[in-house]
Amino acid sequence: STPPFGFEQVSTLGRRCLPAPLSTPTSSRLYCICSPPTCSTKISMVFVLLVALQLPLANFASAAEAAVASCFTPRLAQTLVACNPSIVGGWRKQSVVVLDGVLGREACERLRSEAEAIRSRGLLERAESSGDVMATQVTPDDDSMRRAATTLTALPRAIARAAGRRINDEVRGRQASGEAMSCLVEDGAHTNKLAVVETDGGAYLKHVDSILAGGMDPRKLTAIYYLNPNWSEAQGGHLRAWDAVVVGGDGGEAGPPAGGDGAVRVAPRGDRLVLFWSDGLVHDVEPLRIASEADHRWALTTWHLAADPAADRSLAQGLDPWLDVRHFGAPLTSLTAPARRLATRSLADACGRALQVMTRR
Repeated sequence: STPPFGFEQVSTLGRRCLPAPLSTPTSSRLYCICSPPTCSTKISMVFVLLVALQLPLANFASAAEAAVASCFTPRLAQTLVACNPSIVGGWRKQSVVVLDGVLGREACERLRSEAEAIRSRGLLERAESSGDVMATQVTPDDDSMRRAATTLTALPRAIARAAGRRINDEVRGRQASGEAMSCLVEDGAHTNKLAVVETDGGAYLKHVDSILAGGMDPRKLTAIYYLNPNWSEAQGGHLRAWDAVVVGGDGGEAGPPAGGDGAVRVAPRGDRLVLFWSDGLVHDVEPLRIASEADHRWALTTWHLAADPAADRSLAQGLDPWLDVRHFGAPLTSLTAPARRLATRSLADACGRALQVMTRR
């Protein structure tokens, strides 16, 4: 039969899509995307085959990495890099990049089932950041977790590799123009958290992910993949962000929430990937309305790491003083604290040099 438009008939699954092809019987007629993949239903066909045939973990990871790279276009990466807190500080609006239909509904449903399998094995713990959240770090190195969630444990690394390379391509271009900006680790090294809100009214308080000074917290870019294929507006649980604009997605969720506080809202709908700067975005999660287990809000967060946290101006500084004043009740005098510290160090250095000169005399 004739392959669908944009596809070619192949006897090995993976040519042009998967770096490690898997041999199949010659009688099998499988189709693979041969045109440049786009963030659409075409690329999700790869995941339908992977999930249905239970293909090896390496194949899923490779396909997931390709799908994220396809959706996270250079234009979106450019938009995100333009508001990097290391170059704009806390006074400029942050971008929240929203990617929809990343892996396909079937893959999202499979990942949700694996997340629930992790919970059923007792591998979740009460999160310290919020009493309403159960969470864990997913890793293929844990045998029990890998058996419960073969594909889910591979997803964070795939996201980290794809998004890290895309961001770094843009960063390196700016470095060549003389801008002081550090790259992300792009070999897949990351930290992550699988989290579920199970309690009616459960929420996350307003916060910034990375706030420690001196580069002690290397988390630089946050990527959240939502595992809620049947989410509805009535369930709530939106990601809410201040001093921000939403880029991508369907654009229909960027209005201010009830209360008129000027924040933008992003729905936690299934198969959606949301990216923003860990050290720049002030955000929370609105309360959920949970009537049954099907309403539980699942999210897999991957934190990309800075290649040199101490050299990154924002990570070295810690929480931006402007954000601290605007959103967390810090006194206005805190805005002058960095200048006072700099003046004190400069005075101390000058006195030290003068003392050395007097000693030599």
